[in-house]
Amino acid sequence: MFQTNLVPCDLGQIAASGQCFRMQPAEDGWWRVCARDACVYIQQKDDALLFDCTADAWQTRWRSYFDWGTDYQAILDAVPADDAFLHAAAAYGSGLRILQQDLWETLITFVISQNNNIPRIRAAVEAICRGWGAAHTDSRGQTYYAFPEKEALAQASVEELRAAGLGYRDRYVHAIAHSDFDAQAVAKMDRAAAYEALLALPGVGKKVADCVQLFGLHDLAAFPVDTWIRRMCETHYGGAFPVERYAGFAGVIQQYIFFYGRTGNGKI
Repeated sequence: MFQTNLVPCDLGQIAASGQCFRMQPAEDGWWRVCARDACVYIQQKDDALLFDCTADAWQTRWRSYFDWGTDYQAILDAVPADDAFLHAAAAYGSGLRILQQDLWETLITFVISQNNNIPRIRAAVEAICRGWGAAHTDSRGQTYYAFPEKEALAQASVEELRAAGLGYRDRYVHAIAHSDFDAQAVAKMDRAAAYEALLALPGVGKKVADCVQLFGLHDLAAFPVDTWIRRMCETHYGGAFPVERYAGFAGVIQQYIFFYGRTGNGKI
């Protein structure tokens, strides 16, 4: 076990924020988090996080995953006093953090997320992990499946992906798995080049590319616009959110707005 404090942080808010799809509640207030080929149980009590892993595993894997190095309190403090809506959104989602997720996993899960809802996305992601991911045993003796590597996912037919619950997105995932996309190479590109590489993939439009920039490349300047964000911006900002005001961390602001709009009432 390894215990540490993290402020601000709310595991429940992060799990419900739509940025990851393999973070699930477990028994007795624990959360089970699977990321690429690793899995950990975490329990939160106020500001304390208890990780069911070694200090070395926390340092090498989970510290960066939960973005320990970013000062989220400073971002909360940067919300202008004269923006009542954003103040309400930031207060409502003050425990959110942008996870540093694997690029390949993020790409495929957000392709699956298009025109989809979170329960179905989670089910489809688990199905492809069970179908083409390597089996492992977690700290409690339970089997979990790694997110499938590109080569493993390429073994799946379009029909098998459809049966896994991907719907029409099956052909996109199949095409990407058979493409020359190289996640390690894209991760080393500058922002503009990485964005163009993402847009060149089947089934990846601007919204998905922006989500992958934010959640898979940890580009906190990315500002994905979906139905929820568009609705909030039209209601509170005349259709044009002042992204430039939040240079370098607009993606965190986007998460406050998205989470407030989807799970709160989005009003003041």
